[in-house]
Amino acid sequence: MSIFKNSGVIQYSVNKEFGSNCYISVNSGEVVVNAPWYFSKRQIQSIIEEKRNWIIEKVKEYQEKNNAYINKGSINILGVTHEICLYFKNVKAPTINLINNNIEVTFPNKYKKIDSTQILNILVEKLYTKIAEKEIEMAMEKVRLMVGFAPEDYLIKKMENNLLGACITEEQKIIISPDVVKYDRKTIEYIVLHQFCHLKYKIHAKGFWQMVKKYMPDYKNYERIN
Repeated sequence: MSIFKNSGVIQYSVNKEFGSNCYISVNSGEVVVNAPWYFSKRQIQSIIEEKRNWIIEKVKEYQEKNNAYINKGSINILGVTHEICLYFKNVKAPTINLINNNIEVTFPNKYKKIDSTQILNILVEKLYTKIAEKEIEMAMEKVRLMVGFAPEDYLIKKMENNLLGACITEEQKIIISPDVVKYDRKTIEYIVLHQFCHLKYKIHAKGFWQMVKKYMPDYKNYERIN
C-alpha cells in the first residue's frame, strides 16, 4: 500500500493481527504496519501520516548507513526531468516506477556486486514504452479528429538513428518511437501530425509543410527534433 502526499511518498506493507495494538516498524528500510484485523485502510493511513516524519527519518538513516540509495542521474518524461533513485532491497526481480517526481528503481540485493547499467537501461526503455502506449494513443486520436483521417495502422517501436517517427506510405502505416515521451505533449502531437501528413505527401514538399502549418501554425517550434 502507499500513501501519497505533496511532500513525497511512503511505501509500506500491512500485517493484520489478532490484537488491540497498532505499531509501525522500520527494518532494513522496509516500513511495516502491524495493525488489529479490524483496522480500516483509512485508519492505517491516518497513523502513517501521523508518524510520517519519524518514518522518513528512519528510512533515511538506513539508506545512508547501508548505501541502499544511489542517484543514477535523470531522464526526461513529458518534458519534465526526473531523478533516477536506485534502491537495493530484498526482492526477487528489478522494478521501476514513476512516483511523484522521481523514478524509483528497485534491484535485488544480489545485484550490488554487478554492473547493473544494462538492466537499468532496459527498465527505462520499458517505462518509456508503457507511458508511450497511453500518450501516443491520445495524440493519435487528437490528430485524427483534427485532420479528418487516420493511418490504417500504427506501431510503437524504437528505431535506428534516434528517429522519433516514420511513415510507410504504401501501407498507410506510421511508426512512432517510444522515445517521444521524453518531450512534452505538444511536441508529441507535432510528431504524430508530421507522420499523418506524410500519409498525403511522401516527401517534405511545399504542400507537406502547408498542411502541417494549417493544423499547427507554430510547428517550427518543434520541427527541429524530428
